Amino acid sequence: MPDATAPDLARALRDELRAAQPDLAAGGAAAARALHSLHAAAAVAGDEALRGALRTAQALHDTAPGPETLQAELRRLGLLPPETQPADTPGPQKSDSDTPKPDSPSPDSSSPDAAPGLHSPDPPATVRVDVRKLDALLALAGELTSARLQLNERLGRARSGEGGAWRDVRAAQQTLATLTDDLAREVLAARLEPARPFLQSFERAARDAARQAGKRARLHVDAADAELDRHAMDRLRSPLLHLIRNAVDHGIDLPGARAARGVDDTGTVTLSAYSAAGQVTVTVHDDGPGVDYAEIARAAGRPYARGDAALDAELTELLFTPGFTSRQEVTDLSGRGVGLDVVRTQARALGGDVSLRSGPRGTTVTVQFPLTLATTRVAVVRASGQLLGVPVRWVDRAGRAQVHPHEGRPAVRIGGRVVPAASLAGALNLGASRDGAYLLVRQGEAHLALLVDALVGEEELVIKPLAFPLAGAPHLEGAAQLPDGQIVPVLNVRALRPPAVSAEAAPLRAPRVLLAEDTAVTRQLLRGILSGAGFEVTAVENGALAWEAALRGAPDLLLTDVEMPQLGGLDLTRQVRAHPQLQHLPVVLLTSLARPEDREQGAEAGADAYLVKGEFDEAALLATLRRLL
Repeated sequence: MPDATAPDLARALRDELRAAQPDLAAGGAAAARALHSLHAAAAVAGDEALRGALRTAQALHDTAPGPETLQAELRRLGLLPPETQPADTPGPQKSDSDTPKPDSPSPDSSSPDAAPGLHSPDPPATVRVDVRKLDALLALAGELTSARLQLNERLGRARSGEGGAWRDVRAAQQTLATLTDDLAREVLAARLEPARPFLQSFERAARDAARQAGKRARLHVDAADAELDRHAMDRLRSPLLHLIRNAVDHGIDLPGARAARGVDDTGTVTLSAYSAAGQVTVTVHDDGPGVDYAEIARAAGRPYARGDAALDAELTELLFTPGFTSRQEVTDLSGRGVGLDVVRTQARALGGDVSLRSGPRGTTVTVQFPLTLATTRVAVVRASGQLLGVPVRWVDRAGRAQVHPHEGRPAVRIGGRVVPAASLAGALNLGASRDGAYLLVRQGEAHLALLVDALVGEEELVIKPLAFPLAGAPHLEGAAQLPDGQIVPVLNVRALRPPAVSAEAAPLRAPRVLLAEDTAVTRQLLRGILSGAGFEVTAVENGALAWEAALRGAPDLLLTDVEMPQLGGLDLTRQVRAHPQLQHLPVVLLTSLARPEDREQGAEAGADAYLVKGEFDEAALLATLRRLL
């Protein structure tokens, strides 16, 4: 009997291949991550043809060809679309034999056995609608027609000067508004479908991932009566495939290990969904032993102390960093640093976010997003003269801001507690703002008082996706048009990492970074990057000078090379850790030494982070420094 989930997996694979086009075309690390992610997805979906093409592409990529060579090979393999031939360029003429005959069979892109090509048209998305919902829509359409005719009649009486007619016009307008809201709710309800069949379609993905990993695992679906927007289901397929593969490969332990723990040798991955207050929550839970934070710390080149909740939270966030992996060997399912960063990107594209919790009874990844993507209730604010939208699902309350310093940082007193505050205009580099009001927004487990010039109001808006060059910006959900025609960007506040700066609070000094690097060109490059990011930089050319500067100037962070004259980075780190006034100074090693034993030496010396120059990424460097400060 054919597997009923095959068409769903094939469609998800086509979507993932299409979404990977920009990364494949970009080459470099982005292409490497995309190729590995696609290869793992093709393995789970059982598409051997695509697996073979991707394996060939990975092997070629590892030889570091030029970008033109790589793109040409990806086109030959069908992973990138062919170059478009200019219209005025004569091309090869088709003969009659090249034209498909009317009765000739053509490749069916919707077939589960067909490779998910880029150029075959996908079948149109459909929704199965209960006839009672259609009846309700038809009834509302009739009532809307009657209300429109009634409004026109009353407008005519009002224009003729009939007494009391304008009161009737306003009543008719209110009736029309109520019917319009009812129609919108019915249309949204028509887009919703039971979540259980969709979630059950991932059972094969869990089985195949377990087989590849040499483990035993089952998928348990817990959906009750939850419903999902059809468009949201399509957008969720790829992230859920990632999460299920991760749950099996990283979460579930091997049968022997499970037997030693005294539990069933077949692990369980629980996929659940429920909706409340316009929000959908989807969780993927495994019953494995939980995240090995010591192993994550080792891979990151950091010392680890068991029981440090703050450190575990930092290491959890590290799991979402693009390119990060704790695996030393690459397999079909993992090892190239692809997974949770992709899930977070796609969750935020849905207007939501993702979080992870882990303990001795397993790991749970939670994805939250709005119930329907059609309309969203948005708080419209003004920051530095610019109108911006914030989805109210992330907002707990709003009010007038009275900003005051608290423990050296701006804060707002809300009720009986003090909440950290940050200027929205400052976070978006919009310039100065008055910061006269605040929105109390949720960012994961924490709250932040987001400071704005003024609160404009709330609107039910249709959010449209953004085109290049703003497409994919993590802090933007999209844009919407206000009733007066103005266009406002809609923010994903959970992706904002605003600086804690307020016009009404005393300005905080810039963090002081002590940079030790013996190569002049690298030292100049790093100084420019750090200064441009708002750090105060003291740059020296060796470890001995760095030690003198640290004793003299009390920096906030030390960024050092390892191999330097007079005093190397490892010895410098050991001296810092042994000094009573400097022992808590964050230390980041930035070096060309990339072997596992080099990373272990860095951790043993006491470094907080270990970055490799050959894998240098400006965003990752700045994120690491800000995380440690």
